[in-house]
Amino acid sequence: MSIPYGVFQLVYGPIADRFGKVKTILISLCLFSIGTIACGLVDSFAWLLLLRFITGMFAAGIIPTTLAMIGDQYDISERPRVIAFFMSMSTAGQALGIVIGGLVAQFASYQPLFLILGLVAFPVVWLLWQQRKHGGIPSEKPQPLRQRYVTLIKMRRAWLIYMLVFFEGFLFFGGFTFLAVYGVSVLHLSYLFIGLLTLTYSAGAFLASRTITKVIQHIGAPRMPIVGSLLMALGFGLVWGWESIITLTIGFIVLGFGFSYCHSTLQTYAMGLLPQGRATAVSVFAFSLFLGSGLGPVAAGSIYDLYGVSVMLGASAAGMLLFGLLCLSLLRVSVRT
Repeated sequence: MSIPYGVFQLVYGPIADRFGKVKTILISLCLFSIGTIACGLVDSFAWLLLLRFITGMFAAGIIPTTLAMIGDQYDISERPRVIAFFMSMSTAGQALGIVIGGLVAQFASYQPLFLILGLVAFPVVWLLWQQRKHGGIPSEKPQPLRQRYVTLIKMRRAWLIYMLVFFEGFLFFGGFTFLAVYGVSVLHLSYLFIGLLTLTYSAGAFLASRTITKVIQHIGAPRMPIVGSLLMALGFGLVWGWESIITLTIGFIVLGFGFSYCHSTLQTYAMGLLPQGRATAVSVFAFSLFLGSGLGPVAAGSIYDLYGVSVMLGASAAGMLLFGLLCLSLLRVSVRT
């Protein structure tokens, strides 16, 4: 599902700019719900794989378009806080989904799980239907699609932000993906317990959303990705340096803070790249993130296979430190502008 989800980011951004963000989210969520229910009605792996690919296509129109709406409705000073809160809720939902999905699959099968998830989405569809008039076609006509992409391609700041979020996804998700493996293989925890432990990452992200505005006021937005990368390096370093449930828990919390501080700020910068085509700019941002987060676990998995989980975690911590140095380029550009 992640491959079509990442690729189709580039499709929905221009659609949302042209026809309206709420309408795009409404149609995407409705089709995603129907596709998810269909997943629960098939008993063939081939059909399930095909339907998951299709639902991934539909899901791609939800999160990035919602983030673009945040850019439309909140002032730039408020966006990092709202984005961080939105991300913490999204992460909490994913973690709960893993836990609940594991329990349902253990005592029943995957089919009831898909049916439940598909049906749960329909109340949200109904609420969006009530709000559809508030998110219609933008009052200002966006630039032609080709011109929007040409503008982004010619913008040095856009290249910098998209490059940073690619490496953020590559390095963070490369290491984060294998924390569950670390917990099971090294600490001998169950996958269910690891799923519950992941909620502490969501708690860190939530606390970050409540503090990010004050931190930005003290150190400035351009320094936030640097602070976030250092916190992520610390999180991976804690897990790498001490083998215990306590340090794994603290590591999850610190990683939640770090990723939220860094990513929310980069997302805020991406929203300001193309105000008359915000969804398009955000869709390229999301594509860059998912491209990095798809390739990162492959690279981390290769290190894990060759050298073991300890070296992989150490490499993740070192990689985040190098990423912090890379974020200095954003600080220099911001100071010059």
